[in-house]
Amino acid sequence: MDTRRIQVTQGESYMITLPKEWAESMKLGKNDSVNVEVQSDGDLLVSPVRKVDAPRNMKKINASKVKNEDFLYRQLIGAYISGHDIMEISSEGPLTNSAIGTVNSFTQTSIGMEIIEEDCHRIVIKDLMDHAEMKPNKSLERMSVLVRKMIVDVYESAADGDSTCIADMEKRDMEIDRVHWLISRQSNIYQRKPWLCKKAGTDLCELTKHLAVSKILERIGDHSVLVSKNLMILTDEKKAEAVDRGIREIGKDIMELYSKSINSWLKTDMNSAEDCIEEGEKMVRKIESTFMNVEIDLDTASSASLIAGSSKRIAEYCIDISELTINSAMG
Repeated sequence: MDTRRIQVTQGESYMITLPKEWAESMKLGKNDSVNVEVQSDGDLLVSPVRKVDAPRNMKKINASKVKNEDFLYRQLIGAYISGHDIMEISSEGPLTNSAIGTVNSFTQTSIGMEIIEEDCHRIVIKDLMDHAEMKPNKSLERMSVLVRKMIVDVYESAADGDSTCIADMEKRDMEIDRVHWLISRQSNIYQRKPWLCKKAGTDLCELTKHLAVSKILERIGDHSVLVSKNLMILTDEKKAEAVDRGIREIGKDIMELYSKSINSWLKTDMNSAEDCIEEGEKMVRKIESTFMNVEIDLDTASSASLIAGSSKRIAEYCIDISELTINSAMG
């Protein structure tokens, strides 16, 4: 914290000096401009006027020192979420085909990243997205729609015995992951660049709330995949009838609970959110009692237990969303 005294000019303008170290680090000189913005809490934000050709932060990864492609992929995702604009993947020798394939897979998975340079020893990836245009709240709304579709397809497939609509659940879950990674990335970018956050029409408090709900939606997507996988196992083994009856008893309620919790969040309706919490707690107890009373053989018990556990977690995540809604409404 650097405390400075306010001075008053003869024209009665209020004035303070800027810290020399900061001005030099921002490469500011005489006659350069700075932005001065009043924040919602009354604080004053001073930031340099951004130039179009301002240098971007680069993350360098030496693929020769990464033990396998899975680890390389995780490092790329980590650099992406951390907010690096440019990534350089290099090797002491020629890049292996598996490393090149991993980089290509990453660019296809991530949103906004494209290869701009490539030779046998080096690949450079750059973020081409305008983060002021890609609104986090819109990304979250899209995410909630994708998750709802997964939930509906999973529980309706149990009701009508048709598993074709849940055969591609893992691909659909990957799309949810992509959006979650983007929101996580923007959270880190905006914390370092508050001016960009304001340009996007949000603030760091709102973004933190979006990130919390995004993580919950990502986990609901994961549990939807688990339910679908175990439903397909039971369907293939033709042992799902008793379990299907149990799922049909709770499926409609879970779908309605999810929709209500999301609508409460989008409208910041804490009364509706409180209703969701009460309904969710009843739903958790119903799931436990429903599957406890289903008579199944030992071979079916494992899949049935996983379905019950994931269904219970989805209901509990809806409660979490509703609690965040009340917290947000009281802010």
